[in-house]
Amino acid sequence: VGTSMKAFLERVGSTQPFLLCVGEKRSSIQKFYIILDQKAIPCMVQTAVAAFDELFKAHFVFAVSYDEALCNFYTFIQTTVYGIDVGTAKE
Repeated sequence: VGTSMKAFLERVGSTQPFLLCVGEKRSSIQKFYIILDQKAIPCMVQTAVAAFDELFKAHFVFAVSYDEALCNFYTFIQTTVYGIDVGTAKE
């Protein structure tokens, strides 16, 4: 809230990829970013669902493992939504 992108990225540290949603209110998100290694990668989409799709795929593009706390969730999405078998993919 009220923080510059540069200040936010400096504070966030090194972490698994996550979505940063930018807007005046939760109900009016204007821009989505994937945050990875203190870098903001703009999403080229307009909806939260499409931004999550880009976030999920970023794990594969950048060869980043799922966060341990979210591993079961991401594995469920991987196998159920995307139909990617656990044994055939490296996340």
